[in-house]
Amino acid sequence: MAHGFDLVDITSGGLVHNARIEVEPGYQAPFARTVREGAALPVSAVGLITAPEQADQILVDRSADAIMLARELLRNPAWPLHAAHVLGDDVPWPKQYQRGRPRHR
Repeated sequence: MAHGFDLVDITSGGLVHNARIEVEPGYQAPFARTVREGAALPVSAVGLITAPEQADQILVDRSADAIMLARELLRNPAWPLHAAHVLGDDVPWPKQYQRGRPRHR
């Protein structure tokens, strides 16, 4: 891009002490959508995105171009693989993960 970046990660940051932001699953996605639509920039969404279906819906709704995960990846580093399988994508698990792979879908 001409501006020197490929993606803007959108978060309210919680830097203003008196800001009242309702913290709920996906609560930052509306901010991402506002920037995406208003500035015509590619953006990512963050903020309590924990379910594969939730992440997928944010992308389908075009609220964001990408999903960024933080605490969820700390809890489950294989979350992207799990999400792919939950959403019906046939992504192969790395060979070293095969024995520890969950058997349910």
